Amino acid sequence: MKLKPLYIKNLKVDPPLILAPMSGLTHTVLRQLVAEFGGCGLFYTEMLSARALPSESPDSSPWLRGTPQERPIVYQLLVSHPEEVAAAIAKIESCGGDGIDLNMGCTTALIAKRGGGIALMKKPKRAEAIVRSSRKATNLPLTAKIRLGWTMSWNGLRDFCLMLQDSGVDAVCLHPRLKEDRLKRPARWEYIGKIKELLDIPVIGNGDVNSPQAANRMFELTGCDGVMIGRAAVKSPWLFRQIANSLSPGVCDNNYPDPADAFKRFILILENSMEPEYTLPLLKRFTFYFSQNYAFGHTLWTLVHNADSLATATVMANEFFQGTA
Repeated sequence: MKLKPLYIKNLKVDPPLILAPMSGLTHTVLRQLVAEFGGCGLFYTEMLSARALPSESPDSSPWLRGTPQERPIVYQLLVSHPEEVAAAIAKIESCGGDGIDLNMGCTTALIAKRGGGIALMKKPKRAEAIVRSSRKATNLPLTAKIRLGWTMSWNGLRDFCLMLQDSGVDAVCLHPRLKEDRLKRPARWEYIGKIKELLDIPVIGNGDVNSPQAANRMFELTGCDGVMIGRAAVKSPWLFRQIANSLSPGVCDNNYPDPADAFKRFILILENSMEPEYTLPLLKRFTFYFSQNYAFGHTLWTLVHNADSLATATVMANEFFQGTA
């Protein structure tokens, strides 16, 4: 198949391949690295607290930072009540966001306990109020990222998605797992297809896409308008380029990096983009996934995880790469 642009309201996403919002991972450093390799048509920030956002700025919060490379970009809001929406959206607009996403799928216990993330799928009236308040507050494209829910109920999922559409959402992204599934069972792609048949707005599929072949299968089996990729893109930041080249030859060139060079580039961007107190923790989180590129990746992960400084982690990683050359 050949990739076709996705339109979310007036936002063109071409190619229709999207970097997922991931806490502690989808910051400006990873987004810059992905952008350098090409093939990603839309970037998401990690989830941002609607309560905290109005008092933050790119200078004070590294999670609000970005570069012109990382465009278009959607800012994801973690919101529990409609009263939190207006000021948070105003901040996003002042930062030049190209769209806004409402997080209705995060399964973290503390977030759900506070009424955010997937808790909103148990409170459809509150979720509707949040969507309507968001739609009233902005003309930017508005998306919602959801899961299947707490327990499997097609009627409940159907009604929730129709509510999102009727309340002003411009696209729905479905990660087809239940709250308790986590990543323990395969994503149920058939529900992406069912929601695509149900809605008139674009539907984005998310879950278990880790190769060009998997991306092609998701498009073909579900009819989805776009594919969102999360942890597989942390392991292989060049994955979007591979998919774009596989499904639409000529979009990007066919040169793929040596993983060691990509890791070193991540460190360089990290040093140039973040204050020192953030660099080592963010490198450790990145390495947890990136190390899966190697047969003995657990060694790379252990070396970086046990390092007491970014400089030490860099030296240890370079020694590891020399041993695998």
